[in-house]
Amino acid sequence: MDMTLLDLTERLVPVSDFSQGRAGKIFNDVAENNHEYIVLKNNQPTAVLLSIKEYRETLEKASRLDRLLDKIENIQLLKLAESRVGGRADSFELFVKEEGVSMEELEELSESVEFE
Repeated sequence: MDMTLLDLTERLVPVSDFSQGRAGKIFNDVAENNHEYIVLKNNQPTAVLLSIKEYRETLEKASRLDRLLDKIENIQLLKLAESRVGGRADSFELFVKEEGVSMEELEELSESVEFE
């Protein structure tokens, strides 16, 4: 929602207005017109009042953004991993073979090690 400076100043509401009979009007405006209000306490922004619809849409957008950022991070990590193995993703078995150890030797070694 694009808001002009005039719109913004009209949406600044001192917390005292809620105890002076303006609460009903403000809540109706939020519910019916989807307007947002910034609640001031001691002339400082303290809270934002917005409709349930707007709140849910904001939560959904934030959730979608989180999923997108997770996907981007996974892609970056995959590219980093691929660059570290020369562009190929080898199996563990191939790695062990290149190191000159057999899978059987690893199994024997794992049976002789005890974790506490």
